[in-house]
Amino acid sequence: MRAGFLLTFSMLLFPAVGHPQVACLTTLPPNPPFAPPAPYDSVQLSDNMFWYGTDAFWTQLSVEGVWHTKGNSNKRGGYDTKLIFWKRGFDWRKELEPELIVTARRLDHDSPSVAVAHANAVFITGNTPAMMTGISIPTAGCWEVVGQYRGHTLTFIVSVEP
Repeated sequence: MRAGFLLTFSMLLFPAVGHPQVACLTTLPPNPPFAPPAPYDSVQLSDNMFWYGTDAFWTQLSVEGVWHTKGNSNKRGGYDTKLIFWKRGFDWRKELEPELIVTARRLDHDSPSVAVAHANAVFITGNTPAMMTGISIPTAGCWEVVGQYRGHTLTFIVSVEP
């Protein structure tokens, strides 16, 4: 029975080529909810977003776990978006272009991986600096996204859909 469970589970994560995608196990809101430490807790989220990460390094994600290409598609048919990460103690005065690295790899099918090593210091609201980068996902599918900054790593899964 255990072998059957593992086979079924692996088919959900990595369906065979040519078979429709069964499921993308996107990152869900943590329970209990994560809240950034002060003074970052003053940044307001919209109703369809949640905080994800640790007291040291975090981001905001969509509750539905889906990035829709409609309205955000690039000329190649992929998906373009901006990602924002916060780091406790991040000093934008010392690092206007933070050493943030974001990578993405498709989990449900072969596709080129994506890596971005350029970011800018930004202010979303008030006086809490953050790091923003743009990323271009080449195809729809189930994607694992990893943000890395100075020894901190944050990994989440999203479904990119047309």
